[in-house]
Amino acid sequence: MNVNRHYVTILFRLLLAGTLLFISWQATIRNGIALPLANSDKELHFLAFCTLAVLLDFAFPKSRFGWFKILALIGYGILIEVVQSFFPYRSTELADVFADIVGIFAYAVTIPLLRRFTFYQEYRQL
Repeated sequence: MNVNRHYVTILFRLLLAGTLLFISWQATIRNGIALPLANSDKELHFLAFCTLAVLLDFAFPKSRFGWFKILALIGYGILIEVVQSFFPYRSTELADVFADIVGIFAYAVTIPLLRRFTFYQEYRQL
């Protein structure tokens, strides 16, 4: 393995861990981040899980973005909703899980486009 690729992988794993911590924290506090949009909660779910999909895929470049990674992210999204059901100031919504899934698949459909870029091809070499 190339030394630079090794460090980039470590960086992506740290970013993934930090992002998971941040999202988990935001999901459990009383007043999380809000966007000035009508459905800001759903947009945040979409953005969070699209970001998590990218980070998870790049954090583990030797395995393709397949069902294992997708189901792990969906499971995390469901776990967030279950945890939120125990907080009186949070709500549990199936629409949030749907927004999570849409964010995950938004990344998945961009992979063929990403394959055209040299950085992606070089980094994802097995």
